[in-house]
Amino acid sequence: MPLTPEEEKRLREQIRKELEERERRARESKQKEEEERQRRLEERLRLKIREEEEERFYTEKGYVKYINHRGGVEWITPEEARAREERRRKKTPSRHHRSYRRRKLVRFLVNGALVLTALMVFMVLYRYNFSRKPVYGKVLVVTDIPGAQIYLDGMEMKGFTPDTLPRVKTGLHYISVYKEGYSAWPPMQRVAVGKSKLTEVRFALRGLAPLGEVIIETDRKPFRLFVDGVPHPVHESVFKVPVGYHVFTVVKKGFLSDPLYHRVLVEEGKPVTLRFQFQPLEEFGHLRVSANESQAWVYIDNQFSGFKANHQWIPVRPGIYDVRVRKNGYRVTPAYETINILPGERHSLVFDLQPTAEVRKIAILTPEPGAVIILNGEWLPYMTPLKSFSISPGDHFLNLMRNGKLYSTTDVHIDSRRITAGELRFRF
Repeated sequence: MPLTPEEEKRLREQIRKELEERERRARESKQKEEEERQRRLEERLRLKIREEEEERFYTEKGYVKYINHRGGVEWITPEEARAREERRRKKTPSRHHRSYRRRKLVRFLVNGALVLTALMVFMVLYRYNFSRKPVYGKVLVVTDIPGAQIYLDGMEMKGFTPDTLPRVKTGLHYISVYKEGYSAWPPMQRVAVGKSKLTEVRFALRGLAPLGEVIIETDRKPFRLFVDGVPHPVHESVFKVPVGYHVFTVVKKGFLSDPLYHRVLVEEGKPVTLRFQFQPLEEFGHLRVSANESQAWVYIDNQFSGFKANHQWIPVRPGIYDVRVRKNGYRVTPAYETINILPGERHSLVFDLQPTAEVRKIAILTPEPGAVIILNGEWLPYMTPLKSFSISPGDHFLNLMRNGKLYSTTDVHIDSRRITAGELRFRF
């Protein structure tokens, strides 16, 4: 049902108030940070001036700085300083002091032996306590083509997909599948198994497609590589991945990469060279985003991050950000989170994605056909013109690619509820 003019006016006023309130909070936060920084600078400057004047005052009078046995600073004459140093070298501990030190050493050794013995007894009892029962959960492994062998932490299981592993110890585990003549994507998934809970893992099996080569060049090593938001082992600078469209991201502790990611088309027989530069940062924070759908992409201030909501730490410059995760066909709760990342701080966010039956039919059109469509960081198996596409209501991020070039360096933010004409046209 379309909005009435009064409802639309109230909605616009509400959105305007929310934006003004967010701007006010951001301005106040920045002002407080600047005031605190100025206060600390002034304190350091006053302390420095005081130390300089004190040293100049006593130096002009012929005194020297002396660190006493308590660690304090004294200004004394050079003769007195030499006398104290001489007494310190000649000083021998008294009989009472030697006895006190021996008793202290004996107590330390006895207490250490008691603690070590208690720790060993505890470890033995803990290891051989047969009444302690392990806690289990269940893992459901599904592939779009059934009959794949299941591997849990590298160990071959008896079942074939679709199948449920009934007794998996709680904690983090790695799941992979294998079927002759097919390759699984992603190759491996990390899952967190909860007590008495069923965790579902899905793989897409593809026919063994040809591989393409990607060359990663960086100005610093080592680094961590993510392909389509999933960690990828780094053994050399040349990587082989299935042909098609991929997102490559690199991470190095203490640095931010420039660019943040590369979106490329990998073709057989056409090596692709990707270059990253690491910019050192003395002050930055970290953000970890998790969701029950780990394949959802993370957006920071409506900008594609190159990471998925799979519990990975993302380096972020200090500032105030709106963080979203997106996956078509799902409703996300909350819609977004606003956080203030300060230097050295770590923030963890959790989102919940639930399938939605509500969909809209839209058309995505370009004057020249054949542009690849990227929705919420995921390449769709379609090209323009796309006359009828089902999209869930709410915020989404759209981009196009043609001949390896993107329509926009940042994804286009759209609200599917406001596409009144039922179509999106791009001059691309």
